[in-house]
Amino acid sequence: MLLFLAGLLVALPSPPQPPVAGIHIDQQRRVMTIVVGPFDVAAMPPGMMHAMHDEDPGTIAQELTWPVDGWFRGFTTEVLDARGTPLSRRLLHHFTLVNYDRRTLFSPVAERIASASLESEDALAPKTIGAPMREGQRLGLYVMWRNQTGQDVQGVYLRLSLTWSPANLLPSPVATLPIVLDVNFRPGQVNTFDVPPGRSERSAEIVFPIPGRLLVVSGHLHDQGESVRLEDVETGRVVVAVAARRDPDGRVHGVARRLLALWGPGLRVEAGRRYRIVGVYNNVSGDTARHAMAELVAAFAPDDMRQWPQVDRTDPAYRQDLARYGVRTGQESARHDMHEHHMP
Repeated sequence: MLLFLAGLLVALPSPPQPPVAGIHIDQQRRVMTIVVGPFDVAAMPPGMMHAMHDEDPGTIAQELTWPVDGWFRGFTTEVLDARGTPLSRRLLHHFTLVNYDRRTLFSPVAERIASASLESEDALAPKTIGAPMREGQRLGLYVMWRNQTGQDVQGVYLRLSLTWSPANLLPSPVATLPIVLDVNFRPGQVNTFDVPPGRSERSAEIVFPIPGRLLVVSGHLHDQGESVRLEDVETGRVVVAVAARRDPDGRVHGVARRLLALWGPGLRVEAGRRYRIVGVYNNVSGDTARHAMAELVAAFAPDDMRQWPQVDRTDPAYRQDLARYGVRTGQESARHDMHEHHMP
């Protein structure tokens, strides 16, 4: 009987621990945990669901440096109160982890190495793939809240756990970086647009500067969104498409995730070939849907990582983009350029 009772005691879950803001690096588990807060999240007025997109991309919550050479694999997020009790993830409109020291594939702006919105799920790649990271790369964590509970929520924390694989992992992972294909991307400007009642599409053409493979594909849509797809402009063929999970009234709860390399090498895309990204909305609300977005988000494995475009911190688009994020791009960046590692 005593052993039975002891087993019950051991099985009891441990009480939540109050979160402590800061950065903790667990070398054994290869996890960096970032805790930011407390935030007092005011209730949003009615009709303000996506109006924050016209203001700024989020509040700078933490600036940090990547701790080791290795392969970034993914993240988990938790929204907590001051006692450590989990809160609804829907309080988190989005977070964005910006890598100041690498650029995106299609534009000279700083890389968004990780991001998630209230419709998104946590992401963890298998050890066979990863984003190459160098010790000392500079990162900025940005957070935006969305409180539609009707009541203010005080003492809110975000705990973000980043997982990596060691640099000497054998066999070496396939170098894979995130890409975002946005139907309305404009460096330094908001990328939202309005959607009339009924079904409509918005599109933009892109050209991959280097060849490679799409390994995982998902998307980002706001309420009334239906799907995002990638087309081959020359043939009109749909290369890949993902659909929103939505209610009959158009409320979006997420976008499907497709694993394209589960049984093969992934989906091939060619350099210099014209592709079209298409966002589809089916607005059943009867009113114009404001501040819509449509993005295809993918894990992209280039044929040769050395061909990835180099970051240029003097580029006006790079500086304008980071200025919108509240990052100074003057002498501090110039001094960093003189001492940086050479990295993809």
